[in-house]
Amino acid sequence: MARGWQGKSRGGKTGYAIFIFLIKHCGLGTAYVLLFFVSFYFIPAAPRSTVDIWHYARKVLGYGVLKSAIFIWKNYYSFGQSIIDRFAISAGLQDRFRFEFENLELMRDSVLAGDGAIVMGAHFGNWAAGEPFFKEFRAKLNLVMYDNEHADIKEVLAKNQDPDAAFKIIPVNKDNIAHIFMITEALSRGELVCFMADRYVNEEKLINGKMLGRDIRLPFGPFHIAARIHVPVIFYYAVREAHRTYSFKFVKADVPSGRRGVEDAIVEQFTVSLEHELRLHPEQWYNYYDFWNLRT
Repeated sequence: MARGWQGKSRGGKTGYAIFIFLIKHCGLGTAYVLLFFVSFYFIPAAPRSTVDIWHYARKVLGYGVLKSAIFIWKNYYSFGQSIIDRFAISAGLQDRFRFEFENLELMRDSVLAGDGAIVMGAHFGNWAAGEPFFKEFRAKLNLVMYDNEHADIKEVLAKNQDPDAAFKIIPVNKDNIAHIFMITEALSRGELVCFMADRYVNEEKLINGKMLGRDIRLPFGPFHIAARIHVPVIFYYAVREAHRTYSFKFVKADVPSGRRGVEDAIVEQFTVSLEHELRLHPEQWYNYYDFWNLRT
């Protein structure tokens, strides 16, 4: 699809490798300093993404011209921070950060019950920062990720990520349904299956929602699975606060009984909870395509 997301995240293999090298050999502070300048580079180097951030700031958040211009740099810097922090925490440097939790018992109880759960997040904040705590209570979490996005970084991950990482990948290919069987099998084993429920590559399977006063489209698949497989559905957000502090928030969805309108009910709860977090941390929104349908 020409105007939509193409199945790949911003940031390439070389960029990831450079920051991993700095974290290992020069420390987090040096990586953040380099990021300060790299964030300026991306403004002209990624024009389509920059335009989408500009539209998000101006038309969705309602910022003025100057504030929107500053917001572009702030958003790129925030995204870079999430990458640096992700690899630092995965490499065992979690003692460099502070962590706070809200409703962690929802996730822990689902793991201990052994019945499996569907976890829904978004390309917002830094979901992977919670890896040490998933490992702590022995959660097995399967991240459903589009194959192109996975392939772009899997080589770097393979070389640098802890082999006992809590997250495993279920790759999705647009043209087959193999991932459906992998998802079902993981849930039947009592594991967690995590969807980034804010991106799609198949325009034929969408569901409508509303967020920040805008009509949006979301992938139908995650919400359909959540509606049909009788396991708990939990929304999960990890946001970066000041002073290297991460706040982890868990919200349990109320999945109605029956077969009609269940997907819409879950979508509404998901968008309400995500909108709440977005209003608090708008710069931690990392959907670098025309998510809001604002291009003219």
